[in-house]
Amino acid sequence: MGRPATGSPRWNERVGGWEARLSLPNGERTTVPIPDVPKCTMTPMGTPSSCSCASCAQARRVAKIVSDKARGSGMVPEDMEETANEWFARYIARAKESGQTDTVTKHSRWDKWVSPRIGSKAMVSITRDDIEDIRDALDVSILAWTKHGRAEDRVSGKTAMNVWSCITSSFKAAAASKHRDLRILDGRSNPCVGVEPPGDRNTRKVRRKPFIYPKEAAAVLACEGIALEWREIYAIAFYTYLRPGELRVLLWSDVDLDASLILVTKAWDYERETVKPPKTRNGVRRVPIESALRPLLVRMREGKRANELVVPAMSTVPENTLAEIFRMDLTTARVTRNELHHDTLTHVQANFRSCRDSGLTWLAMTGLGMDKISRRAGHDTIQTTMGYVKQAEDLIGDLGVPFGPLPEELLTIPSSGRVLAFWPGYRNDSAALQRRARDSNPWYPHGYT
Repeated sequence: MGRPATGSPRWNERVGGWEARLSLPNGERTTVPIPDVPKCTMTPMGTPSSCSCASCAQARRVAKIVSDKARGSGMVPEDMEETANEWFARYIARAKESGQTDTVTKHSRWDKWVSPRIGSKAMVSITRDDIEDIRDALDVSILAWTKHGRAEDRVSGKTAMNVWSCITSSFKAAAASKHRDLRILDGRSNPCVGVEPPGDRNTRKVRRKPFIYPKEAAAVLACEGIALEWREIYAIAFYTYLRPGELRVLLWSDVDLDASLILVTKAWDYERETVKPPKTRNGVRRVPIESALRPLLVRMREGKRANELVVPAMSTVPENTLAEIFRMDLTTARVTRNELHHDTLTHVQANFRSCRDSGLTWLAMTGLGMDKISRRAGHDTIQTTMGYVKQAEDLIGDLGVPFGPLPEELLTIPSSGRVLAFWPGYRNDSAALQRRARDSNPWYPHGYT
């Protein structure tokens, strides 16, 4: 028998109080008021299972008491089984508590592909056929994506495998999690075992990422039509090859100009809108400052406090908008190579992260050893680094000089702090103004350590 599908608390904004939700024998839900418990101010309402504040903890305790009394009176049957959606909500809450950073994405994948098909079923009643139905739906979606390209109801083979991973890891936890309260399938067979994943070898291949040639990057950094502050950002992104989330929260205290090193210890979580450790276990690292970049950092550092952001403009736009701005600035600099601006079935178009991919490829072009590239990049495996080395080995022709001298303008013009969109020479089209004005992720207060 699974965990009872009853007794979960919810804040009712209309009545201004907590309620305990109960599952009735006919499958309907009813609520019982929970008086004298204050409102939670830490998490969105409706997700008290993921919050550890005193209010949510008290609401959960009272809801459990209400549930037990309802069972004792016969109002709720003892054999009421927990649905897949209810179990998954507990599973995700536990994942959040343990510090997992991809819970929002997992929940989105579950809601789109799993919940409509098995979400309302009792978790312990789900069969192999149910899992294969989900797999078959993913196969149909992959086929449509292959024939017709991207759309809301179509997914690539790689995305389908991410959904599949969410499903299989969830049911593995339901069968064998170290947390006993999640082990609802304990003693039962895992319905995912032996089921073939969606797609095939070809559709599961990851699409290749483009990189910016050194001479193309030089054109961007020298383009007067691009706001100076964004050219500063691009220069640092190309020459330090930090991940976007790492660069966004880089402080001047992390930049050691005397030793010519940048210390990477943290990153921005775009999903949870908070600071987190770097992506990989090797992500905490020291990145050498290229000799051509150092004069720019010296100029930008003047008059700044140690706890100030190196590139504060990155905090004023969401992640997807960074990609839009970057491609728009590539066009402004007349860097219009087709693969940088269009998705295909084999390639993805350029985005802000392409600055990191480019810098790492440039390192391989210089002949730097794989071990050093891997260490500077913060890769956990040498196989990840090999992708950049192989790409560099295939390059021929005049692509420019990696990590070449920066334009004199970047090294001598002081940053005035003026509004970016009105910098002299910057194009003032309305779409650009709207994009740059967005402030979806304000950064945490200065003084973070």
